[in-house]
Amino acid sequence: MTFNMQIYKDNFKLEGVYIYDTPSKEFWRGDIQAENGVITYLRFFPADKSFKADEKARDERICRYIPALVDIHTHGRNNIDFAGATAEEMLRVREDYAAAGTLTLFPTIASAPLEVMLESIKNIRAAGYDGAHVEGRWLNPKRRGAHNPAMLALPSLVELEELLKAADGMKLHLTTAPELDGGEKFIRAAVAAGVTVGAGHTDMTVEMAYKALEWGVASFTHTFNAMPPMHHREPGAVVAALNSDAYAELICDGIHLHPEMIKLASKIKSRDKVVLVTDSMAATGCPDGVYMLAGQRVTVNGGRALTDDGAIAGSTLSLYDGMMNYMRFTGVSIADAIDAATINPARMVGIDNLAGSIAVGKRAAIMELTI
Repeated sequence: MTFNMQIYKDNFKLEGVYIYDTPSKEFWRGDIQAENGVITYLRFFPADKSFKADEKARDERICRYIPALVDIHTHGRNNIDFAGATAEEMLRVREDYAAAGTLTLFPTIASAPLEVMLESIKNIRAAGYDGAHVEGRWLNPKRRGAHNPAMLALPSLVELEELLKAADGMKLHLTTAPELDGGEKFIRAAVAAGVTVGAGHTDMTVEMAYKALEWGVASFTHTFNAMPPMHHREPGAVVAALNSDAYAELICDGIHLHPEMIKLASKIKSRDKVVLVTDSMAATGCPDGVYMLAGQRVTVNGGRALTDDGAIAGSTLSLYDGMMNYMRFTGVSIADAIDAATINPARMVGIDNLAGSIAVGKRAAIMELTI
């Protein structure tokens, strides 16, 4: 299935078009209007037959409108790394994301000196983003992936307070390894402060993972990656991610995960808890070459990003391509793929009142998909 893509945002009026309705998971014919960045009018024609979300392409040209995409795990693109970027750079790169179909995102900060992370959070807030994802520095060194080992630290309530102060009310999502010393207190304190927490870069057993869910962990960061491999006698965090009611991030670039593993996850995991992410880094949208990720050199060749020691260092994926890959790898319906790239991530980090579906009062950001 191939689509052309066009973005509508801020101010528009469309009549008699097929609009994706998240609650029913169907496209209904209707009218939609937006002013000053907010959807102000939406009417469906219930007498009209809906255009089924999983219906095959017809001979006629069908325009379908879906919510603009929501990426809650992305480190940057167009040669800008959110860790250390200025507020001006963070503001400028938003247009690059929008051109690729993502109009809502949580800039993601990899492990770095605490002062750099705090300054980055302040710049994200100044640039007007809805929130930030802090992936590090409270990670297990054994599963650090591309994170600089010199930047890792044990969970600290003092550092958490500094992070909350820098955010100054902006939403935060944190990735941490719950098994680290101080992990329980850290997670419980973060959740009590309104922060959503994901388990990632972790060496947890499955039993430990279920304890972490009781403490308040709500998601698993880039499921399968930076976790112990599944084993029939030692299931590990991956099995808890798939069997629990938590959200599970998936990177659908065909590099981080074999397509068959993504297909397996789609058969096990509740479709409303699958969250597509890019984990993209500064090289996204750029030619192959040498780039930086949180101060570490990353070489990109054929779209594959690797550190000097051979670890995968994020992706060069756009979320729109990840959504298409998810359908192609798994055979799920377009409705399930849309939800995994829109409403599911929005709910995961608590911004579904702003974005993730098309409704009056929500962000005026939609995409036209033309078969």
